[in-house]
Amino acid sequence: MAFVPLKFEGKSYEIGYKRGKLSRYHIRFIAESGLRNIPNKEEKVLLSRHIEKMLKDNYPELIEELRGISDGSGIGYENMLLLNAWWDKPWWCSNVALLDTRLGPILGSTLDIGYSPELIMMHYEPEQGYSFINVGEITLVGAVRAMNEKGLCVGCSSVRATDAGEGFPRYTLLRVAVQYCTTVNDVIKLFEKFSEGLYNPGNYIFIDQGGHGVVIEQTNSSFSIRKAENSGIACTNHYETLEAQKYQYNGYDVLWLLNNSRERYKHLLNFINTANRERPLEDIIRLLKSHGPGGLCQHGEENQLCATVASIAMPRTLEFYVSNPQGFYCKSSFIKYTPFSD
Repeated sequence: MAFVPLKFEGKSYEIGYKRGKLSRYHIRFIAESGLRNIPNKEEKVLLSRHIEKMLKDNYPELIEELRGISDGSGIGYENMLLLNAWWDKPWWCSNVALLDTRLGPILGSTLDIGYSPELIMMHYEPEQGYSFINVGEITLVGAVRAMNEKGLCVGCSSVRATDAGEGFPRYTLLRVAVQYCTTVNDVIKLFEKFSEGLYNPGNYIFIDQGGHGVVIEQTNSSFSIRKAENSGIACTNHYETLEAQKYQYNGYDVLWLLNNSRERYKHLLNFINTANRERPLEDIIRLLKSHGPGGLCQHGEENQLCATVASIAMPRTLEFYVSNPQGFYCKSSFIKYTPFSD
């Protein structure tokens, strides 16, 4: 299935209602299948209430959007909260940025979830904050692959951590960043305000129009910042900073996953050192389609790394590329979108 950017504008509730209405059959299917037999349901309900309180206290407009999605889709507000609390599936993803190319900074990202997820492409024009485009999960009030009208871009990779936190929900914080921040420095201040996380720890890569880039390595209780080297930066599914490594989960029954993460990371670092910065788009596409040791386009079984969708963000030109159709992006074409000039 190819991506078609769906445009949502106006007040938060109106955006949510339109989003829910357009995707109502899809959302109902997800709710009916996903909420039928919830493991540890009491824990998930408590988690959803915590998320609700965090959003009400800090960004109540996102609660209004959630209410709009629930009303538009007809699944009910409590179920919509649960779907946003229950997003603990692993996204085994890779991200790499070149910060000084002929075309300006460029960010390549893969989303490798192990099976075909429920993804849509959304172009937001909210009353509050900046317009942004995002490829994300259809029920999630968050962001995972996004760029805003000021050129701030985000990608992310899941990491499993051993500590606990009761802070701000991860992917929603990425959404807040892309809606309200313009630079990497703004993002760092946001993470300093919400240093404790909640669920789904990971590595978050941000680049901006000025050519600045960082990876924020966030565990459940804290975060650390990794800066660019050799005018590039990358992340996969393990921590590199000593602060975050203290909480790295290393108890996988099959060590393939973590070792594969390190192979991919090494491959990305080699790419940073050897990429053709005169033709960065072509080089990024070749990298995203790569196979073999450390290759990004892997075709694993469920619960293994399996290519689903790849994207490229270019903050200077405000171009956003997405692999179409969904699936192994070695076989896909990268379609260019220019949401802020259309």
